[in-house]
Amino acid sequence: MEQNSIMEIAQLIKQLSSTPKSAESVFSEHRALWQSLGFSQTQVTLWLASLPLNNQQKEPSAAYQVTPDIAAHLVTLLQQAGGRMPLALVLKKLPAGITTSEQQIRKLVQQHPQLDIKGPLLILLN
Repeated sequence: MEQNSIMEIAQLIKQLSSTPKSAESVFSEHRALWQSLGFSQTQVTLWLASLPLNNQQKEPSAAYQVTPDIAAHLVTLLQQAGGRMPLALVLKKLPAGITTSEQQIRKLVQQHPQLDIKGPLLILLN
């Protein structure tokens, strides 16, 4: 990567931290930079999503939901269900586009302080 590209990216990150912009506008306003790096608009969108900036909240959620917080969704589901829900039902109530397995949910639950599994039930701890 050229030194100019590195400086331009650093400057762009600084600008975005104070003035968030959509991925589309960042791509079109800095087209020469992205072409020199060989980035498509999709790659720019992913790059922006990886930055710890507030601009992630300015985009439509579908554009930036790279890794949704499944644990927070599970806690919300269980709160709405009175604290208990069959694990099989939990898998069906995950947000659209989320693919996971029962084993992955079990592993996640083991690491989460508010969640537990008792037999076939996912339980919200107080």
